[in-house]
Amino acid sequence: MSGYKIFILAFLELASFMLLWNIFNKKYENRLFKSTAIVVCASIVVVITSLIYPPIQFFTNYLFLFLSIKLAFKKNIKYLLLEFGLVLSIFGIMQLSLIVLIRLLSQSFMSKDIFTNYLMANFICMLLSLSAYKFTSYGRLFIFFKQESSKIYFFSVNLLIYIFIAKWVWNFKRLEFLDEIALYLIIPIIFILANLFFMEYHMKNKELKKSLEEYRKYSPVIAELLEDVRRRQHDFKNHLNTVYSLVLVADEQNLKEELTKYIASLNMSLENMEKILQIDNTVVAAIIYNKINEASKHDIEFSYNIQGECRFPFKDHELSEILNNLLDNAFEAAVNLEKGCKKVFLNLGYFEDNCIIEIGNTGSRVEAKDIGKIFNAGYTTKEGDNRGYGLYNVKKIVEGCNGKVQLSYENNYTVFSIKLK
Repeated sequence: MSGYKIFILAFLELASFMLLWNIFNKKYENRLFKSTAIVVCASIVVVITSLIYPPIQFFTNYLFLFLSIKLAFKKNIKYLLLEFGLVLSIFGIMQLSLIVLIRLLSQSFMSKDIFTNYLMANFICMLLSLSAYKFTSYGRLFIFFKQESSKIYFFSVNLLIYIFIAKWVWNFKRLEFLDEIALYLIIPIIFILANLFFMEYHMKNKELKKSLEEYRKYSPVIAELLEDVRRRQHDFKNHLNTVYSLVLVADEQNLKEELTKYIASLNMSLENMEKILQIDNTVVAAIIYNKINEASKHDIEFSYNIQGECRFPFKDHELSEILNNLLDNAFEAAVNLEKGCKKVFLNLGYFEDNCIIEIGNTGSRVEAKDIGKIFNAGYTTKEGDNRGYGLYNVKKIVEGCNGKVQLSYENNYTVFSIKLK
């Protein structure tokens, strides 16, 4: 086959592959320009390597494609290998399915090196890939990246190996491959379905374990809160006795002032408890109760405002991780300030159909040189081991729900804002 025909076929096939790969990487700027450059360069490499020993050509082409994506998009090898395996598997299954369908109509299809057959197959694959790129959202594929175990990488690498073997057989033993093409298609489909079933089962178990951990973590806090309520109820009789005593001992001129002062202090004590009991989310109530007690110990002025019901797209353990990480950071920043300057606030509510979480604190600001790095895994300006993962985890959870985390400075407060649609 002539060089220009090889270039056209390679261009269509690589363009289809990069369209599928970009489904996972829609957040990158200039991704289509970079992808086009990779497709053109890789197609030229395919033409050049067509003159060398076929097995070396096969590995050289895929290695060049892999390294080109790595350099152009500066991807982490771990995640690139995962994406490369998944995309190549999806693309390989698409090609196999298309060949099976067309061979039902024409048994001679692909049995010989006929340019028009290859051109038609690659063009249809490109149209399918373009449709997948246009209509498939990244959120639907996020399950693969949310799974933080080695199982997803094992799954991807195994599929990658299988597709490599299938393509190898296709390139060097085409007639034998075509005779058993249905089997080559059924095997990866069964493998994918079985792995998806076990991965979903594993993820549900993982979520259940985390929910149980949250229950064990906050059950004592809720018990303490209820005990506090009972204690206050028990003390109510004492408060009535105190009011009665004030009426007896205070003179008429000072009676109103003394009663007003005492009832105001009593109302302030009961107000926080009443607000906490009205919170409809147990995790939020427990966290706020903990932080009120912590604020009392360190003379921190902690205020919170909850507008509407606490309905978030997070699991309980994810919501706990977000609020605890941000509030812990806020308390750490405020605790060493002078008395009267220690302030932390928490706002939960809705604005223009967006769910908003805001946590702010007084204290020193994040330095300009650190702003771009604070959400990186392992980056910290504090001393001690196992630090630098709090904000990284927050960002990861929020972006997993198509939300955004922003840092701003408002009226001497450092504010972390989370916006979710």
